[in-house]
Amino acid sequence: MSADVTSATGDDKPAAPFLTIVDGNPTDEELAVLVGVFASAGGSGNTEPPTRNDWGRPIDMFRVNWGQPGSFTNSGSW
Repeated sequence: MSADVTSATGDDKPAAPFLTIVDGNPTDEELAVLVGVFASAGGSGNTEPPTRNDWGRPIDMFRVNWGQPGSFTNSGSW
């Protein structure tokens, strides 16, 4: 079956098989499920970097809130 699959570029050389069954005798439905799982795990093919969302980062808990009522705490050095 892999001999009749050609690459997308139109070369005469056959493309590498996507999946090879080593052991067992799966049905067509089982192969379809397996190919579907691999296809969904591969991602959407979106190569854009994700937008940065800094909301709720844990590092924000350690920032000093200047200008707030608790900004000027007594450090004891006066």
